[in-house]
Amino acid sequence: MKIKMNTKAMCNVLEDIQMKGKYHNGDTAKNSQLSNYAMLELHDDNTLTAYNADMTTICSIRIPIIEAEGDERPLVTIEIDKTLKYLKTFSDTVTLDIGSYIKVSDDSSTASLPLVVSHPNASMIARIQGYEIDEDNPRFSKVQFETSIITTSDNLTDAVKRCDVLNNARYRFDVNVEDNTFMISSERSPTDRIETSVGFTDVKGESSTVEVTGQFHKFFRANTPVRIHLKDESPVVWEGLGRILVKAPYLAR
Repeated sequence: MKIKMNTKAMCNVLEDIQMKGKYHNGDTAKNSQLSNYAMLELHDDNTLTAYNADMTTICSIRIPIIEAEGDERPLVTIEIDKTLKYLKTFSDTVTLDIGSYIKVSDDSSTASLPLVVSHPNASMIARIQGYEIDEDNPRFSKVQFETSIITTSDNLTDAVKRCDVLNNARYRFDVNVEDNTFMISSERSPTDRIETSVGFTDVKGESSTVEVTGQFHKFFRANTPVRIHLKDESPVVWEGLGRILVKAPYLAR
């Protein structure tokens, strides 16, 4: 299988799907990442999807490629950091020749990288392979969402920056349909907390409250629309341009 694609676009995908940022760790936050592995899936419409996951979070990014060769379309897993180091030395367009290993090439250079046997959380990734969101009836697995709200990546980033003053990487989403408000908050105790209002352009359904941990806003490129699907104490789904992020709720108290 050969894939010809824009080098910068692939680097952006790998950096974003690694999801580096602040993650909840006890009563504080630490810098971490989702995982250092990406599973790649080539589709018949000349698009490529990259997946990543841990035990509570799953994400995918789908981008167009220039062209593909070969009838076989195996799922392959790569090490993100190592692949990025190689890709960043190549020209604007790169070809990935995937067999028992990956050969990366452009007009003047060639490099070889090993494949990873399997993604450590392949079973989680399988839950969103082929997953498409029906905007009229949004669901994930057995969860029927009760709230859908449209905001922007910039609005989410601004809210997280304020909440991160507490440095615990826990974020409560409160959508009140009756009051027409969307709040994100972080809390250590009732007397040690911060809450901020988030701008949005549309909301449907009923009011919902759910708390999640770990970064989510950096997964989306700057100044892009993001649709969020919620239900009380249930998984949260963020939907962007070619991007899907799913997080389990934080239920420990």
